[in-house]
Amino acid sequence: MPTLAELRSKAVKAKDAGLTSLSNTKDRMSSQPSKNINWNAEIKAKPPPPPKPAFKPPPPPSRTSPTTSASGKPPPPPAPRPIASSTVGVPGKASAPPIPIRRAGPSTTIQPNVAASSSTPRPPPRPAASHDTSTSASPSPPPSISGGLPLGPPPPIRRETRPDHLVPPSRNLAPPPPVRKVRSVESNPDKIDWANLTPEDKQELFSWLDEFFSRYLGGPVAPRSTTASVKHVEGSTPRPPMASRPAAPPRPSATPPQASSAGAGPLTSYPPPCEYASSAEDLARYFTPATHWPSAWYTSDTSLLAPPIRDNNQLSWTAAWSSDGRTKTVFAGVVFADLSMCFYTVSWPQNAPSTHDPNDPRTVVRGARFLPRPAPWDRPALIDAHETYGETIASYAESFEGTGQACARGECWDLANEALKCFEQYDWVPKPVPSISRTHGHLIYEGCAAEKGRTQAGRWRGGDDRVRRGDIVEWRTARVAKGPYSWATLGNPDHTAVIVSDMVPRAAVTNGLSVPPREMGTLEVIEQSLGNPPKRATYDLSQMEEGEIWIYRPVGMEAYVGSLLVGKCPEGVNALSL
Repeated sequence: MPTLAELRSKAVKAKDAGLTSLSNTKDRMSSQPSKNINWNAEIKAKPPPPPKPAFKPPPPPSRTSPTTSASGKPPPPPAPRPIASSTVGVPGKASAPPIPIRRAGPSTTIQPNVAASSSTPRPPPRPAASHDTSTSASPSPPPSISGGLPLGPPPPIRRETRPDHLVPPSRNLAPPPPVRKVRSVESNPDKIDWANLTPEDKQELFSWLDEFFSRYLGGPVAPRSTTASVKHVEGSTPRPPMASRPAAPPRPSATPPQASSAGAGPLTSYPPPCEYASSAEDLARYFTPATHWPSAWYTSDTSLLAPPIRDNNQLSWTAAWSSDGRTKTVFAGVVFADLSMCFYTVSWPQNAPSTHDPNDPRTVVRGARFLPRPAPWDRPALIDAHETYGETIASYAESFEGTGQACARGECWDLANEALKCFEQYDWVPKPVPSISRTHGHLIYEGCAAEKGRTQAGRWRGGDDRVRRGDIVEWRTARVAKGPYSWATLGNPDHTAVIVSDMVPRAAVTNGLSVPPREMGTLEVIEQSLGNPPKRATYDLSQMEEGEIWIYRPVGMEAYVGSLLVGKCPEGVNALSL
């Protein structure tokens, strides 16, 4: 392996050789006037043309229709076209088919002795393509123009006698034998083994670098020693531990954290928050033995609702009691605004005194089962629900448009509630989820806006890709701009309307995707309010400045929630217990 000193000397010699060559070239070069330069010195004479063949075939017949000459005589008939030999590669044996006579096209003069033909003659057959590379493609000459010429193709042209002939390389059809690659074990003399540099090479390398940087920086560089570096590499001097780089803090998300996923916390103020996963589970925990009951509330004949939900107006319930003469039982079913459902029962001796202990399990038997909040549906299920309920609900709302007649009491909520209740007359249609407070079915979108629309957040729910005709929209203290100097206030505090036209969001949506209102589109609805009969209106959600919005898809109660609203949990319902 060469040393760095040798490589440096080679580089200096190469530099000197280049300078010398450049100087010698400059000395040898001398200019002269352009008029003394023979500009045609390099131009070669044009080679003579190749010799013409002995025989020249006649030209092909004209493909244009014959015309009348100036003398009034028709032109002579075209000469017959020579036909190439059908036997390729066998000289002297020409077997050409007879040449058909080309018929003249329509003309103003009639040629004598030529029979008129009503059909267009077929063109002469094309000569067969030759696959023999040694056979000339020239057509065969006509038979015996001068009696001494033999039949057959013309003699081949010897192109190698031409001045511009290029000798093609010989083709060897056999593939060349494979070359066995032998890896040379001899090291490259100009290759440097940087991993095994000797101290002398290192010193030479450093001096070379010092020389370079002294010229580059325009100042002397102090010579350095390799002793410390060598010792450091060999490990005699312990290397101080490197401090770990602190991890960068996570970048804040552009969307609110509530809207980042389908399982995130509440994005809006509805439905009301609960302590556990659902409102039904909160109520079911009240019936566990660990919960202390301060009174025997179940013995009252005025209200059969459990104390935790007596003041809750955002639910629907049904309750009853039964007795067999010895034991009295209270049972009830409750469905909440989040569409979770709870069934509870309380049994006690009918002859027990009113002062009995409600926490004694030997006297009072209590229990509860519940259905959690239903999961979002996929696209086929939501489309099937739309086809079942959507058109009927939208048509019901449109039937009041332009009549001046209010639906039910004239409240905005009545329009959606009555549209869902109209399915009771169709016994073959599954009962839909009723209007429970501000819930009207499967939630497919929720969003909010503030600060004149500068802050917006939203979340898509379910597998469908659009809002469809027959869906129901809820607003809460919302403000939507209608122009530069006008706006609409929707909800004081709440407002309900029926959507009568499909709306495709401006961006593709999936379950749990963060979708602010500005990316939704324009809603076309039928709405009413006290003193204002049902009418049609449009609202561009990109102009939403304040408030909250929810959009629901009407769905079947039993298919989505898991059970109809009844007092006792039906058999076969997969309800949970604590």
